Amino acid sequence: MKSYENLHKDPQKKQVKIVALFAAGIIILMILVGILTFSLTIKGPELTMVPEVTGMESMDAILALQEKDLVPIIELRYSAVPADKGSVLGQDPKSGSQLRAGKKVILKVSRGAIIERVENYIGWNLGDLEIHLKSLFSTSGPLINIKQPVIRVFNNAAPGTILEQKPVPDTPLSGPVDLQLVVSKGEEGEIIKVQNYVGKPFTEALLSMAEDGIPFIFSSRKAEKQEKPGTVVSQTPAPEETVTEETRAELVMTEPKNPGKGMVFGIFQKTLPEYPVLVDLKLEVITPEGEREERFSMKHPGGDIAIPYLEKENTLLILSAFDKEIIRYTVK
Repeated sequence: MKSYENLHKDPQKKQVKIVALFAAGIIILMILVGILTFSLTIKGPELTMVPEVTGMESMDAILALQEKDLVPIIELRYSAVPADKGSVLGQDPKSGSQLRAGKKVILKVSRGAIIERVENYIGWNLGDLEIHLKSLFSTSGPLINIKQPVIRVFNNAAPGTILEQKPVPDTPLSGPVDLQLVVSKGEEGEIIKVQNYVGKPFTEALLSMAEDGIPFIFSSRKAEKQEKPGTVVSQTPAPEETVTEETRAELVMTEPKNPGKGMVFGIFQKTLPEYPVLVDLKLEVITPEGEREERFSMKHPGGDIAIPYLEKENTLLILSAFDKEIIRYTVK
């Protein structure tokens, strides 16, 4: 009976051994394959150093990379220098980087300037030209800059119309240039007779000039003997002189004496853009209590402006052109 059971169990043991050995063999084989794959991955293609190709002609740069078994990828872009056409402006990765053979190196190659000659802008509106140049060079450095200040002259052409330009149209571009423009101010403005502001309180003189449409620049100094504080003591142009509506009057006033508790005297000085047409300029204040008041409004050509004020501390001065706020200043 015992010998029969042994004979019955031996084939089972043998089968279990075969399965175990087979499983162990598979595991060992998988380990060997993994080690081989890992070693091949680690070894891979040989490392190579990326050469410096920025500044080279694109063909020379391509050959230099191919000699290192690297793959050049060309990206074309406009540049601000026409002479750069065909040269490498940049590379990625940078020179000195370690790459394996067969890896890509991006070459940023100049396709030249977006324009090669100065266009004809005569007859254009200055604002339209500014927008045109910004959009034209949005993807590269500015090749044409409008030289400031723009020369403005009276002319029967619409205000803002370009009358002359330098460089002249069709001038070849070899690099960035400053474009000098002569622009129409429109027909000569109204002739105004200058009043006598000397001896008037500065607030009265300011309102009078705003009503007359005369742009002004105030300066101040301490009152001297027999001079009344807070009044105009000199002016240019002289009284009774005739001027155009764009002529700036320069007035000297004396500083107010003892302006009062919590009150601040000062001169609000700013340089506005030179507008192609007269704009509706307005000065408003917002008091510390939140009240909004208008101090003056007038037609103004832009440029330098200096406005005297006597306001409570922390009052906001708000200067607007065509009802659009352009400057906000807190009285301190």
